[in-house]
Amino acid sequence: MNTITKKTKNSAKKVQKHHHLDESKKEQTPWQKAHQRYLEEKRLMDEIMAKKDEMTNDDKTEETNDLSDQPIDQENTFTQEQKLENQPENLKVSFSDKLPKMKDYRQKKLYRRLGLIVGILLVPLIFCLYYISPLGQLSKVEVSGNHEVESQAIIHQAQFKIGDPLWEQYFKRSKNEAKVKQLSSWIKSVDVSITHLNHFKIKIKEYPEVAYLLKDNHYYTILENGKVIDQKTDQPQANYPILEGFKSQKNILKTLKAYHRLSQEIKQSISQIKSTPRSDNDELLTLIMNDGNQVLINRNQLVQRMPYYAQVAANLTSPGVIDMEVGIFSYPYPSSSESSTDSTESTDSSATTE
Repeated sequence: MNTITKKTKNSAKKVQKHHHLDESKKEQTPWQKAHQRYLEEKRLMDEIMAKKDEMTNDDKTEETNDLSDQPIDQENTFTQEQKLENQPENLKVSFSDKLPKMKDYRQKKLYRRLGLIVGILLVPLIFCLYYISPLGQLSKVEVSGNHEVESQAIIHQAQFKIGDPLWEQYFKRSKNEAKVKQLSSWIKSVDVSITHLNHFKIKIKEYPEVAYLLKDNHYYTILENGKVIDQKTDQPQANYPILEGFKSQKNILKTLKAYHRLSQEIKQSISQIKSTPRSDNDELLTLIMNDGNQVLINRNQLVQRMPYYAQVAANLTSPGVIDMEVGIFSYPYPSSSESSTDSTESTDSSATTE
């Protein structure tokens, strides 16, 4: 009977406790509920960690027991210690230590995304500021590489406008380069580039002079492309050949190309090149040599036959004519008496015809 009464009393007390707990739960505030959940989670985490520590301790005791039973091998222990030292740190770190690292990783990822968004927004903003700033406007135009054409004339012909947008004029520079090229026959090429952020530099490349054309007792410069500059020169340079009797740029260019294929020794021995075409041969040239000789030769045979000039000229006892038009032979100049008789005969024949 006493035992039954005790059981009934204990059950009654338990019912009262549960009833009291239910009433207390009903009366708890939201903060208390959150705190209660935190305590329960903490208790669960403590139980998990305690179990984990017990398991690791049991494993360690088992390993020590096994090692005590086995003979000690220094090499094996050294290799095991080395493996443990070489083991990655992320495997040694517990789960609780990983939580702050995850937080740092998320923050870094967030900062990267933020930086990318800010960078994407800043690029067009910087471009707009540069476009409206003085750095985006053309402030100066300079010329380099010109020797025969004045810089001011080139700048005026280019028609670049100071103070206008830089890049708009740069992208349309091909038209301005073509205008500058038409300014003078000296100009071979034109190239416009940007320097000092907002300056234009016009780089000029001119044709070199390669010869002179003798016309009406005046010398005119001949350029590398065969063009004749309409500018008189009284004192031509001695290094360049003198052409005479040429009337077309095409023939001048062909003759100069053949001339430049000769050796330096032969080129230095030529004083003047005359164009002396006949009705049956429009390629005939007459070369006036520095030693007083004259050479009759076709333009298309200039490179093949002129190397024999020195050998033929050495056989002449006095200056004369070396004819290379058909074969290669030489003869002296006619004497003054022969030339005078020829001139009288020509006058007499003209008088009889009249």
